[in-house]
Amino acid sequence: MPILQQREQEIVRQRFETELKRNVSITLFTQRNIGGLFIPGRECASCGPAEQMLDEVSALSPKISVEVVDFFGNPQEAKDRGVEKIPAIIVSSKGEDNVRFFGLPAGFEFAVLLDTIVSASANKSSLQLETRRRLRRLSEEAHIQVFVTPN
Repeated sequence: MPILQQREQEIVRQRFETELKRNVSITLFTQRNIGGLFIPGRECASCGPAEQMLDEVSALSPKISVEVVDFFGNPQEAKDRGVEKIPAIIVSSKGEDNVRFFGLPAGFEFAVLLDTIVSASANKSSLQLETRRRLRRLSEEAHIQVFVTPN
């Protein structure tokens, strides 16, 4: 059963046709199904739905590609890309990791995922000009985290 209903798919497809400027790569760090075997401490209830959702989203535009990486099978790649938990979704454009989502971006977060894909495609920030100027003046690298809850 699809996550996105037919009407939602058409709305997203039209948005992508209109707004996607360049190719966008999405990397999903997840756990691979190993034939029904469950290893204690490695449960991930939202990994399957995250992969299904990204498959459905990427099918709506040829400019979106999805790579699935086994978090436990590729621990060095996960470490190199700053992934410590799953599911982790990295939206990239022009070879740069732009944004990371941890967990399943569903509900209100789904719209944020779509906005992120479009922004990465345009290689344009939605931050105010003054904010971008101040960030350019930073002498050290900054690590910014945004936490979202339904409340």
